Amino acid sequence: MTELNVRGLRKAFGSHPVLTSVDLTVPAGSLTAILGASGSGKTTLLRVLAGFERADGGVVQIGDMVVDGPNAQVPPERRRIGYVPQEGSLFPHLTVLDNIGFGLPSRQRRGPRTAGLLETVGLTGLGKRYPHQLSGGQQQRVALARALAIEPTVVLLDEPFASLDTHLRASVRADVQQIFRASGTTAILVTHDQSEALSVADQVAVLRDGTIAQCAAPQELYSRPADPAVARFIGEANLVDGHFDGDAVDTPLGRLPLAPKARPASPGGGVTVLVRPEQIEIRSDAGGRGDGRGQPGCLAGEVVSCEYYGHDVVLRVRPARSAHDPVRREIIVRAVGGPYLPPGSSVLLRAHGPVLSWPDEGIAPG
Repeated sequence: MTELNVRGLRKAFGSHPVLTSVDLTVPAGSLTAILGASGSGKTTLLRVLAGFERADGGVVQIGDMVVDGPNAQVPPERRRIGYVPQEGSLFPHLTVLDNIGFGLPSRQRRGPRTAGLLETVGLTGLGKRYPHQLSGGQQQRVALARALAIEPTVVLLDEPFASLDTHLRASVRADVQQIFRASGTTAILVTHDQSEALSVADQVAVLRDGTIAQCAAPQELYSRPADPAVARFIGEANLVDGHFDGDAVDTPLGRLPLAPKARPASPGGGVTVLVRPEQIEIRSDAGGRGDGRGQPGCLAGEVVSCEYYGHDVVLRVRPARSAHDPVRREIIVRAVGGPYLPPGSSVLLRAHGPVLSWPDEGIAPG
């Protein structure tokens, strides 16, 4: 098992900077997901790690070996990195076994290692088939086995499940996660799918503006994002105005306790408060006055949309007119087993803490 370290990594294409200062540690035997918006530099980072692109500055170190730095540039074939591209990129004229063994010395290509990898990825008995005779999920398993065949120090996966349908994607990524756990392989998964990153990775790094905005375990990243932008990027987030008095924050959704070690710098000022959709309780205000008066700690509003998923519903609610929020930012609510409330329904909202908050720097719409 090998640790990978990246320090101060920079990469630009012409006058366009893509990676400005990336610092990242991938512990040995772990799976790290790189999550970012389209165009954030995720694939560029992977290509620099693999050696397909030369960094403009900084250091890439695999184990004890600096593979890219001011005085080092190890070519891709000597880095012992397995690479799984988005489409698998199997050789159509080679059988499954020959695809898996392609990177091995010729005498090992039909040996016990390729047969063992075929079993590892759950394709026993399919070694003589050709890629066009396999499903999309099976092709991705072959690509993974080919990457593992060279006994790599690190495996890089560039959105390998993107072309699969929803059900198959969940199944294949669970299999891949199990394979990495069993083999102890250090791996990096690039994805733009938040649920994928949170569900399979040991840690998730958010790439933003050419640098790592935050890197943490999935639970930590979701529950304690570093700033409002990360909060909004990871899952659904309600960012509301609040006032911190030293003990709790007063918000339109009620008076809420702060999460441990989450207090703003000083009491008495305005704050931006993160309230996740599942922290909000919703109930019908049928026959009510619709302004929330007489319901302390509740916010009155009107349902704008209701998405029904069976196990839960996701509602968007426009608050009643208020001098405190003239923009009337919509509130997102996720209710497990909740009733379907059609658009136009009058509702009351109340949040439950604890919550995070940051000194108020103004909340961008959206």
